[in-house]
Amino acid sequence: MIMNQVFEVLGFLLIVFTLLMQWEINVQRIIFLFASSSFIIALFLVLLGLRRPQEEYMLFILAGLTIVVRGITIPVVMNKALHRLYEKPWRVREDKPLLGVGGSILLSLVLIAIGYFIYQNSLYSVLKVRSGSVPFALFLQASLLIISHKHAYIQMIGFLVMENAVVMLSGWVFGGLPFIVEAGVILDLLGLVVVSSLIIRVRESAILQEGDTAESELRG
Repeated sequence: MIMNQVFEVLGFLLIVFTLLMQWEINVQRIIFLFASSSFIIALFLVLLGLRRPQEEYMLFILAGLTIVVRGITIPVVMNKALHRLYEKPWRVREDKPLLGVGGSILLSLVLIAIGYFIYQNSLYSVLKVRSGSVPFALFLQASLLIISHKHAYIQMIGFLVMENAVVMLSGWVFGGLPFIVEAGVILDLLGLVVVSSLIIRVRESAILQEGDTAESELRG
């Protein structure tokens, strides 16, 4: 009973952090929120391992990988890419989000309700825990984050939040799967982020160069 309440608190924090990502426009702050939510996912996996002794070593190792890869490595890689690309990375932000604060709040609440409805009519009969709806809500929130923002870094973080939702759901439902599958997904994701960072860097550099060229032509 106490453990279920802890899971509900962690799920509430994850939803709050994802909502803050949706409302935040500063890229570095969004990266920090993603890293913080990844640590919460890792704590969830540790507690879930304590609750399931027969699967604990898999869940503990997955929690450790989540901390190392999602909580530390990916945010560090993204921040370094920002520093290489921009002179003032702390000022990089989404200039014109597609949704205002009021609209994003309303739509976010609707998506949370939809996620809860989907869970209640699918996996609740299996898991019997209210916090099992959190991965569904996170997945929908991440989709909104991708759709409502134009900045490539924020969209990438949206995909990473989706992956966090999948990891959390797999912990609930598929904790007994071979560890190599889950670990492989995380390591593949790390490679994807590194490659994506390089692609974004080249893309943004090309845009900046085109802007400088156009400005020079106007001055001429």
